[in-house]
Amino acid sequence: MQLQDLTQELTTALGYAPGRGVLVSGVEPQSPAEQAGVERGLVIYRVGKYDVNSVKQVEGLLGRANSGTSVDFAVGVMRTGAGGQRIETVTLAAR
Repeated sequence: MQLQDLTQELTTALGYAPGRGVLVSGVEPQSPAEQAGVERGLVIYRVGKYDVNSVKQVEGLLGRANSGTSVDFAVGVMRTGAGGQRIETVTLAAR
């Protein structure tokens, strides 16, 4: 997965809830992330039991995971206003 910090400009342009999560800007074809249903444009809100708000946080948490272990991600979209939300937990294996 390629990740990107959610800036104020991005959250406004995409209509996402401000100040939360990390944007998935790309997913490798045939990767575990793609197979788990992670798509470009979704937001990672939690890795394991930790809320995340930067790529650096995500990388730090994943760096602590042992290779081959499963890590839960809260992934989805939270829109501002009455646009609704879609949050799912997906499990990926650390490499």
